[in-house]
Amino acid sequence: MNTEGFEAGSAFLSEMLTKCQSSHLSFRIYYWGWRDPHYNNNVHKHSFYEVCYVVSGEGEYQDEDTVYQLRSGSLFVSRPGVWHQIRSTTGLGLLYVAYELEKEQCREEDFAVYSANLDTGPVCMEVDNSVIHYWLGLYKHADSRPYGELKELHTVAGILLAGLLRPFVKDDSNRNQNAAKPSNETRSAILRLSKQYIRDNLSSPLKIEEVAEYMNLSTRQLSRLFQLDGGDTFLTYLRNERLKHAEMMLKTSIFSLKEIAAYSGFQSVHYFTNVFTEQKGVPPGEFRKQFLDVK
Repeated sequence: MNTEGFEAGSAFLSEMLTKCQSSHLSFRIYYWGWRDPHYNNNVHKHSFYEVCYVVSGEGEYQDEDTVYQLRSGSLFVSRPGVWHQIRSTTGLGLLYVAYELEKEQCREEDFAVYSANLDTGPVCMEVDNSVIHYWLGLYKHADSRPYGELKELHTVAGILLAGLLRPFVKDDSNRNQNAAKPSNETRSAILRLSKQYIRDNLSSPLKIEEVAEYMNLSTRQLSRLFQLDGGDTFLTYLRNERLKHAEMMLKTSIFSLKEIAAYSGFQSVHYFTNVFTEQKGVPPGEFRKQFLDVK
C-alpha cells in the first residue's frame, strides 16, 4: 500500500479539523495520526476514545489484563479511563484518530447507542471494510493542503468517523449489515473528492488506476462509484471534463490550439480537434471565433 503523504495529511487534519459531524453524531477531534514504524509505548490511559488501524506489521495490544494480537487489517479502540499499551518488536504502520462525542450536538438516541456500546462492545477485530479505504484516501487528499475545501473535508471526516465506529457497536442485524457497506452519503463524498482530483490534474494522462490509488480504492470500486453517479463511466467523465476545460480556454485565452490541447490533457491537437468537433459540431478554431477575435 502506498502510504506516501500520510504523515503530512494527518498533520494537516490535526491542525485544521478539530471538529466534524455526521448526520446525527458530532465529534471533537483531538488528533489524527500516522506512524510508521510504531514500536512500543508506555502503559497509559486517556480521557477520550482512540481508534487505531494497522496498515502493516505485527504486534500486540494490551487492554487492562487482556492482550490482543495485531496484524495488517486489525482495528482496535482505546476507551476512556482504560490502561492500555501497544507493543511491536518489528514495527507497525499505524493509522489512528482520537476523539470524543459531543453530547449536546448529537441526536440523543444515537449518542446513547454509540456511547453505551463503545464501552461494552469488542475492543479489537479484523476488518476488510471499504470505510478504511476512505480513511486512507482522506489522509492522501489532505496532504495536498486543500484549504479551499475545508467544508468538504469536514463533511467527509464526519461520515468516515461515524463509519469507523460502527464495527465496535453491537446492534441489530440490519444496522450491522448496513455498516458493512458505505452509505450513499459516504459514496457521494468520496466521489466528489475523486472528481476534484481529476479537475486539478487534467493536464496529466490521468488513468483510473492513478485516481483509485490516490483515493486508496480499487479500480473496480472507483469505476462503480462513477457508474452509480448518473451512469457515466470514468473515461466519459474524464473526457467531458477535458472538453469543459478546453472550451473555457477557447473562450477566455489566446493560447494556441496546441497549448490548449496540452493543458486540457489531450494527447495531440489532432485528437483534440476530432473529439471537440464531434462533441460541439464545429472545430475548436471555428468555435473560438464566436468569442475571441483570434485567427
